[in-house]
Amino acid sequence: MATSTQQFTPDASADPDQREAVFDIFRRWGYLQATLDPLGQYLAPEPFPTPAPEGDHAAEARTFYCGSIGLEFMHIANLAQRQWLQQQIEQTPQTPDQAHILSSLIRADIFEQVIQSRYLGTKRFSLEGLTVLIPFLDTVLATSSALGANTAVLAMSHRGRLNVMTNTIGRSPAEIFARFEDVNPRSVLGGGDVKYHMGATGEYRAPDGNAIALHLVSNPSHLEAVDPVALGRSRAKQTRISVNSSDQNGRDQVLPICMHGDAAFAGQGILAECLVLGALHGYEVGGTIQVIVNNLLGFTAAPEESNASRFASDIAKRLPVPIFHVNAEDADAVVRVAAVAAEYRRRYHSDVVVDLVGYRRHGHSEVDDPTVTQPRRYAAIKDH
Repeated sequence: MATSTQQFTPDASADPDQREAVFDIFRRWGYLQATLDPLGQYLAPEPFPTPAPEGDHAAEARTFYCGSIGLEFMHIANLAQRQWLQQQIEQTPQTPDQAHILSSLIRADIFEQVIQSRYLGTKRFSLEGLTVLIPFLDTVLATSSALGANTAVLAMSHRGRLNVMTNTIGRSPAEIFARFEDVNPRSVLGGGDVKYHMGATGEYRAPDGNAIALHLVSNPSHLEAVDPVALGRSRAKQTRISVNSSDQNGRDQVLPICMHGDAAFAGQGILAECLVLGALHGYEVGGTIQVIVNNLLGFTAAPEESNASRFASDIAKRLPVPIFHVNAEDADAVVRVAAVAAEYRRRYHSDVVVDLVGYRRHGHSEVDDPTVTQPRRYAAIKDH
């Protein structure tokens, strides 16, 4: 696993006003020079709109804002929220439980490799290239459970769905494999694409012993159509809690998590509508963790062919919500962002967007040959 931060010792005699002025530039524009694409093909560093300073202050700021994490937050009007995010980013992070992270990654990768070797040529919408989603979800759930959450409603498209069902929700791998076999169609509700549409329920047990009930919402092929369903179910659960307990809104106990593809996040209008609804009093759910499972490829379209701006997440910048971009091959950085995102959501009852930037190991559905439509990217993936 890569290391997300460099050690830097600031000059104790430095002028604090000068340091603050330099840091302000990096807080605003540092994400433009963060190292995000694991393959180095897209998201090359861009010049700042204002000249980037040099010197010790700039070198220190770069370690926080131009590494594996790029944070967009200066569009948030609330000063307290900006300052809290600064405090979280501008410090040397604690070393996470790397053994647990590695174990999660191994389980996620082996799951995909077994399906690839045993059911070659069968659609599964592999998570390979972004299996860090599994330890990311672990950290979000563990952090949220410590903050009082006891239920999570998850929504996602096809990519990685089977992996999440097994390694996060707790569905038996044997049950997943049976759907590929079509051993007993009546018991598994048939074959074909149905296995990528079905929901699942389970339980996450945090290291501290707290449990979170999990519900993955069923989702048909119209990918983002599941967003309002998940938010509506979350709101209903929260309302039921507020009626039956002393918790007046229930939003601290029910956590919505929505996972999206990058092209869908940028291009499907229902997502933009849900972002706004989630911030309105009549519909809000205390904030949603919005995760972009970003392989920088929409079916066969490169980012510049499907995004009108630098990032797929830019649609969210019209709202006062933080946007974290993180290199998916820096697992330490990913779980750090997961913990900050979960705490921010709980503290400020706001959406948080996390853009996990990785790649897609195989074709769109494992039955197509991506070397025909994306030869350069897949040559880089093969070498990688």
